[in-house]
Amino acid sequence: MEHIKEQICQSLEDMKQRNLRLTGGLTDRVFITDYNHLVRQGDDNKNAVSVWTDALNTALREHQVVVIPPREQPYYMDSSIIVPSNRHIIATGAVIRQMTDVRLLLLRNEHVHDGTHFPFSGEDKDCNIAITGGRWEESYNTRVGYGSSGRVDESQDFFGVGACMLFNNLENLTVTDVTFSHAAGFAIQTGNVRNAVFENITFEHCFGDGVHVNGNTENVLIRHIQGEVGDDLVALNMYDWLNSSVTFGPMRNVLCEHLNQYETSHYKALRILPGVYYYDDGTGVDCSANDLIIRDVKGIRTFKMYFQTPRYDLGTEPERGDVGTGNNIFFENISIDLTEPVDGLPVYVHSDPLRGYFGAFEINANLGTVVLENIDITLHKDQYPLSRLVCIGPKSACSNNSEAFDPYLSSVTQKLILKNITVNGSRDFDVKDIVQQISFNDINQDGHSTGSGKVLEIEVI
Repeated sequence: MEHIKEQICQSLEDMKQRNLRLTGGLTDRVFITDYNHLVRQGDDNKNAVSVWTDALNTALREHQVVVIPPREQPYYMDSSIIVPSNRHIIATGAVIRQMTDVRLLLLRNEHVHDGTHFPFSGEDKDCNIAITGGRWEESYNTRVGYGSSGRVDESQDFFGVGACMLFNNLENLTVTDVTFSHAAGFAIQTGNVRNAVFENITFEHCFGDGVHVNGNTENVLIRHIQGEVGDDLVALNMYDWLNSSVTFGPMRNVLCEHLNQYETSHYKALRILPGVYYYDDGTGVDCSANDLIIRDVKGIRTFKMYFQTPRYDLGTEPERGDVGTGNNIFFENISIDLTEPVDGLPVYVHSDPLRGYFGAFEINANLGTVVLENIDITLHKDQYPLSRLVCIGPKSACSNNSEAFDPYLSSVTQKLILKNITVNGSRDFDVKDIVQQISFNDINQDGHSTGSGKVLEIEVI
């Protein structure tokens, strides 16, 4: 398996260098301040401000490299920044702030598409875009709900978009040395992208996901990501709920490393979400996860890798879908103190004997090989006797006659490799005490609650 990891890492390092060469080849440079004549005066929450939207968008249409120099006041934006192909924004030391009550994306590439109804071909795909530096601010102090911020347009034609920045239908993207502040939804939302680098990114008082990556995506490097978010620090959602994505499909060749979710974050999880998505004509696409490495992670309590539909009432049909597939998924160099279930639902808090198992790694997908290496976990079994290193199989949690998860879904993991695992300070453990295969037999008595998870082989090294 080591050679597979080496291939992934080397290919992504080569990709990063290619992206840098492409960006370095852009030479037609201008300062945004050269477009002072397009600056307008505006009112932001009863404060007079200078609005730079027209200046920046015009500069981006006319030049390849646009420098936003530091200044005492923020550069206020009252609409979206639209980035064409072969563009580099350099904003080191600058603050770019979205005006209060603006509901649009702060920034997006030019040719974004909605792929929820049918897959799009990418004939007008954008390419070679880089964002370097800058503090990119929204004005929120809480999460305002999907689609209430970060829209593509005022009519919210792209129902699944809600972010500060959106990148899709794009090849060769680099976002580095950037800080996001007070983002209500996802800070970065991307999908249908090939060759993307997200590096040295910090989140301050953000309320949704940090880096939210959706399907039809290949060759992604996510490195040195840190900060305070309200949901997943990083989400690798090949499949996703309709209010959270406009791109569905496989994801391949991804390295996430040096991640640090701050203790002040509300929800300490990292999501990997394979599944089967169905287009309007009934055609299904396997949103699979292949060749993923997640390593050197701090502050994450649970890594979630299971299909999940929206909550549904018992006796009704869950949203259509199925477990996804994947292979060659590596987790390594991670310390986890599982002080409590990341989903603070009563079944987990009170250790329900049938539904109450929870783990640091929760898996319900048809996978080939999953490797856990150099994992140091502390389990608090005196308080949570059903806590585990790994749970394989469906989840179930009912309240008010509705189900939060999908207990009817079954999966098989072919091989689980446990290498250099430390449990409560000891390398001496019984696998049955840390790996749980979950099975339900009509647990809700509704015809949608019989499923199981199996692992065919566990190798301990």
